[in-house]
Amino acid sequence: MKAVILAAGESSRFKPLSDKRHKGLTKILGKHIIEHTIDELRDAGVDEVIVVQGPEKNIEKELEEAADQYVVQENPNGMGNALEQAREFLDDKFLVLTPYRSRASKLFQPMMEKAEKEDAKIVFVSSKTDSPEDYGILDIEDGKAKDIVEKPDPGEAPSNRKAVGMYLLSPEFFNHLDSVEEWEYQYEDALSSMMEKEPASVVEAEEEPASIKYPWDLFEVADELMRKEERKISPKAEIASSAEIKGEVIVEEGAIIHENAVIKGPAYVGKNAVVGNNAVVRDGSVLEEDAVAGANCEVKNTIFQPEASMHSQFVGDSVIGRNTKIGAGTVIANREFRKNKERPLIQSELIAKDRTENTERKSLGCFIGENVDIGVNCSLMPGTQIGSDSKIGPGTVVTENVENGETVYESHEKVRKN
Repeated sequence: MKAVILAAGESSRFKPLSDKRHKGLTKILGKHIIEHTIDELRDAGVDEVIVVQGPEKNIEKELEEAADQYVVQENPNGMGNALEQAREFLDDKFLVLTPYRSRASKLFQPMMEKAEKEDAKIVFVSSKTDSPEDYGILDIEDGKAKDIVEKPDPGEAPSNRKAVGMYLLSPEFFNHLDSVEEWEYQYEDALSSMMEKEPASVVEAEEEPASIKYPWDLFEVADELMRKEERKISPKAEIASSAEIKGEVIVEEGAIIHENAVIKGPAYVGKNAVVGNNAVVRDGSVLEEDAVAGANCEVKNTIFQPEASMHSQFVGDSVIGRNTKIGAGTVIANREFRKNKERPLIQSELIAKDRTENTERKSLGCFIGENVDIGVNCSLMPGTQIGSDSKIGPGTVVTENVENGETVYESHEKVRKN
């Protein structure tokens, strides 16, 4: 059995975290997200993994030999065109999936059993959704999918079952791909064409598989991965005797945890990461390799990518990109003022899409790209997104998105009187 991972898109909804690399190269628990998927495929008995990547070949450069084949989609022309690039390697039934599917091993076997039992040429994985207008929705009749409708208008969805980004296909699929127009939804059109002749089998996922469409989806991914792990403290980590480590915590070799620091699991402290004096790291926080949570800071449910650092103060429910540096006294807020005595759900304007999304979260901080410098005593408001290579001057209050490479600061007039 072969599997194709489609990882060539621009991931524009995932910006600013995908400014410089594909979202599948985001690190969680010491591995790229796409590596977790490849591990799952290997555990499920997949013999060959093919990765479709963009022309920059960043995935191949980062993963090296993790996959068996790397092919390139030169232009982001949709899933159909991406899969076409792997066509020459696919001469039998094959699996198609998106970069993050941590439970692929649990779903793969039921898919194979369905295909064999029902002699199916297509097998979908499906889960329920309350917002069908955001997904590809299956039209199901007598347990078989006879069509897929991409993002139906509100009230016009054929069911409440969305197609999860994992498919079992046969080589005949390419005949249908050739017969439909090449455009953004060519893949879905080819599935519909094939289902006109042969309705597809459906495996219903008991638990909603995590995906990574938006930056805040990383919190669910981190939680899902940490639930699979057990407490592990490397003997090669340097941990002060006065530090406290409570619950399911992973501390990798070379990590340094200073005096009076407290780490409350679930949490992850990667290789050579540093937790400063009196710092608190808690509630699902992840410090990747060489990240720093400085003295006297509190880190709640926040993901630091490699080499990201924060000097002090509070950060909650945020993702901080690689090599981003945050000065002392800066606070990243994660709650909005109460409305009718309730905390409202936080909106986040997508930095690359010029539209606002309801994150469905009452606690949400910021999403910060790579190589960002943030000065001392800044205040970053909930839901804001900060582009890569930007700078924020000392004492600045950030209430709206900061674009890539932009410098933002507040001008203060200094007055001296005798």
